[in-house]
Amino acid sequence: MENYQNKMNWGEPPLPKGPEHFGERLKTVIGKQSVASFARDCGVSEASMRKYLKTDTVPGIDSVAMIAACTGRSLTWLITGEGDPFTDNARQKCFSEEEIKKWWTLIFDALDTEDKSSVIMAFQQGGLNAVFSPEIMTGKRKG
Repeated sequence: MENYQNKMNWGEPPLPKGPEHFGERLKTVIGKQSVASFARDCGVSEASMRKYLKTDTVPGIDSVAMIAACTGRSLTWLITGEGDPFTDNARQKCFSEEEIKKWWTLIFDALDTEDKSSVIMAFQQGGLNAVFSPEIMTGKRKG
């Protein structure tokens, strides 16, 4: 089973809102995985999944709930495009321990010695909020 919780489309324009655009949101959730495999993982028929992708058909709440449970996406976002795409639970489980180590190594390697020292000193003095803005930490934007 794929890990759908990690897939975010950084830097891409936002998807259109409204139930009629469910298929567009679904396409981004499926990503590069085959429709058949994704449908199997979610417990939804492949024919139904293809219909959601190719038409303005809005699935029943039972199918959306199965997709949400499989992918960690919020029901509201899947149906309407409004709100946070991820459930709080999915956001907490977004990365495996191995992925976290890889990302920290990439971040560490990208910084020069002076920047590494600055980050360490900021963290020592003020914790995460001294290093990252609260908006970045919570994923919520001001305004």
